[in-house]
Amino acid sequence: MAESILEKIFEYDNYRFFLRDFFEEQKKLRATFSHRYFARKAGFATSSFCAHVIEGKRNLTLQSLKKVTKGLAIKGRAATFFKIMVLYNQASATRDKDLYFKKLNHMRKSSAFYSVQKAQYAYYDEWYYPVIRELAVYSGWNGDYTALGSLVVPPLQPEKARRAVESLLDIGMLVKTENGSFALPHEAVTAIDVPPAVTRKTRREFIALAQDAMEKLPIDSRHVSGVTVLMSAEKFELIATRFDELRKNIIAEALEDDKKEKVFQFNFQAFPLSKDFTERKAL
Repeated sequence: MAESILEKIFEYDNYRFFLRDFFEEQKKLRATFSHRYFARKAGFATSSFCAHVIEGKRNLTLQSLKKVTKGLAIKGRAATFFKIMVLYNQASATRDKDLYFKKLNHMRKSSAFYSVQKAQYAYYDEWYYPVIRELAVYSGWNGDYTALGSLVVPPLQPEKARRAVESLLDIGMLVKTENGSFALPHEAVTAIDVPPAVTRKTRREFIALAQDAMEKLPIDSRHVSGVTVLMSAEKFELIATRFDELRKNIIAEALEDDKKEKVFQFNFQAFPLSKDFTERKAL
């Protein structure tokens, strides 16, 4: 099934072209769709406003930007990307345009992740497979599996390191180049389409490793923090979404980092520590 224009938003760098393509697509999908329909949905008093914006006769203000975003029904990263795209297109100072363009590219990188396929679910068989995947490419281990395994914390037996590399090659998460070195077929991968049952084991193991890190690693080489707060379920959902955005931003920052020194694990957990006491009050 072909991607919709909304799903392709990160491929754009001109918001007027994006809106033009969005309107054209919607008109093909729904006979009732029109500039008047969109204006009413977004909260504009005139149906010609967006047409003038697309034609370059009008710019978007922060207020009208919010209305267009509402009409597009986009949230989260897509809404943020659209806002930055508007600011980039409408900026007059070169310094501002460069800043917004950099932000657009940063968000593109954090959105262009490869989805792990069903035939590659073995990637989650062992917690150290993602670690070996990075070390095999960047650590300069020169085919020495003892050296490769010793780089992992805690260290792996050479045979485990060997089996990890072989498994990653078999499922296409690593590739071997003509000169015998290793490369990543995809820089960043995501488990967004992978059933939770597949990743549950490795996530538990990463949590256990985090507990070990608190006991065994010096404070300056780890970070552990937490907060206990009272809030609504709706606010929890919002913060969980922000966790996901932060995770993608971390990957984007890593992709932009030219210095490859260590493999790090970032865990994000959020869970209830009490029952919903409002239900009890309603009784």
